[in-house]
Amino acid sequence: MNPSLVIGGIPFYDAPSEIEGSPYWVDLWTDVNGYKIGIQVKPSTYKSANISIYMGKARSSEEKGHKKFLRNFGGKVFVVMPVNGVVSKEIEKHIIAERDLLLKLPPKENTP
Repeated sequence: MNPSLVIGGIPFYDAPSEIEGSPYWVDLWTDVNGYKIGIQVKPSTYKSANISIYMGKARSSEEKGHKKFLRNFGGKVFVVMPVNGVVSKEIEKHIIAERDLLLKLPPKENTP
């Protein structure tokens, strides 16, 4: 299976339907040492769009979902806005740091 997005050499694959959207708000994920790192993909117009669309309940629900993902799968969720399949170097640096952190932890056996 080909990855949907590669960030810093880390392949991310489509998350299963029960992970995508509510309750976790994760579009893509990868396995690192039995833990998962999630990616929520936003369009490049996200920052310039009417931000009020993303505030309130939707934003709060996403944040809660990302925290739930961290509790259940052990890794963070990153919001990315790829341009031609590439994310910013800053986001890439954070994702690589999260991968490196998870690699230092004892392997996780059972992910929900």
